Amino acid sequence: MRKTSVIFLLGVIFASGCAEELPPGPPLDMRHTTKDLMAGMIDASADALWDAVGTVWDENGENHWEPETEEQWLAVKGAAMTLVESGNLLMLGDRAIDDDQWMVHSQALVDAGAIALAAAEARDPARVFDTGEVVYNACNSCHSIYWVGDEARGRTSSE
Repeated sequence: MRKTSVIFLLGVIFASGCAEELPPGPPLDMRHTTKDLMAGMIDASADALWDAVGTVWDENGENHWEPETEEQWLAVKGAAMTLVESGNLLMLGDRAIDDDQWMVHSQALVDAGAIALAAAEARDPARVFDTGEVVYNACNSCHSIYWVGDEARGRTSSE
């Protein structure tokens, strides 16, 4: 019995010592703060998506716009892709303020961006317009808790 236990223990030690070590991941350049990402990428991409399709009524009547050219559709697609990837960037390193709601809201940005991306890829102006609300809700729900640069608005700031 004792011999079996020793052999078993040695087998466990041997097996754990032979576990393959994972190589380190690529180095990440995390020089930009959450505030930088918001100002330089997220706000601009959300604005581009919101401004891509619209209608205004004024003294000249109804003015409607939507993407028509390949270049315009690529811009909408790029804005949506940036929102998807920005949500991922918000989850990396010190940008993640917590492992709870921060991650939930960052994932909501990824999901909203993916919905916008599908609408852009379908070249469907009505869907692009409708995704504006989804993106707005993802942004606003996060901003109601975490607001960078305006402590009176939210309970937490990344800086």
